[in-house]
Amino acid sequence: MHISFIADRFMPSTTRQAIGRYRHQVFVQSLQWELPATGDIELDEFDVESAVHVLARGEHGAVVGYARLLPTTQNYLLATHFPQLIEGGKPVCSPFVWELSRYAASDVSCGAATRSLQMQTRVGKRLLLEATRFVESQGGRQIVFCTTLAIERLAQRWGVDIERLGPAQHDGHEWLVAARIHCNQRTNGALNESRPRPPAPTPSSSHALPALA
Repeated sequence: MHISFIADRFMPSTTRQAIGRYRHQVFVQSLQWELPATGDIELDEFDVESAVHVLARGEHGAVVGYARLLPTTQNYLLATHFPQLIEGGKPVCSPFVWELSRYAASDVSCGAATRSLQMQTRVGKRLLLEATRFVESQGGRQIVFCTTLAIERLAQRWGVDIERLGPAQHDGHEWLVAARIHCNQRTNGALNESRPRPPAPTPSSSHALPALA
């Protein structure tokens, strides 16, 4: 598995299309979310210059996982579309807190029957680990996000240091919660299934950053 960090402002058009197609397959086609899309490409108003995309590719180059990170010092998904999930309705705005969104770990290049739950778990944990490590490398301490009860329970089972920001609410399709992950030794230890890795790089060039493998 190859993990890359890509600054949105430097993203090649081919990579943006691959990400858009993957997000469309996962969130629009598979999960049936009602999201704006152009053809088979799902992109939204939060794919902005300050966004950092975490991309996982499999052995043959297919996208097998993805997550987007945004600083909370500007508009972000949870604050703009789901503030009702936060106790008191006041979203955080801090240089020490980043938002995680469009988090997915699924190899949509193969049939559903051949998708390995073990593989999805491995990719999901690795993506979240690298996201927390990146946030720490930027001086951050926490990650906030809107998610489902199922993902919240999964993170709890993994041993991640996670807490809710407000009560769960039903959106007509499923139960949603706002949550916060603490980027600390407990979280990193729970997600790290292998040896310690070198510090996460900062996306500052016109190319995808090196894999952290």
